[in-house]
Amino acid sequence: MDVLTIISVVLGAVAVIASGFWLKAKGKLAAVKKLAKESYDLVSVAIAAVDDNAIDKAEIDAIKKEAVEVLAAWKALIGKV
Repeated sequence: MDVLTIISVVLGAVAVIASGFWLKAKGKLAAVKKLAKESYDLVSVAIAAVDDNAIDKAEIDAIKKEAVEVLAAWKALIGKV
């Protein structure tokens, strides 16, 4: 085998390994993005509930719902789903 063949084989192997790492990182980045979105939604609902200086039952239920979604996104990120 000549030098160019060896270089091609090595570069091909490096590309396959790098793509595996990228797919794993891409999945984690998507999970981080979902966690950030759900956290923002939770904070938005909580701020809207506190704006009028009174929290009613519907607002409490909305906050609980968003908190459950944040918890689910967190568990998906750390892999406990």
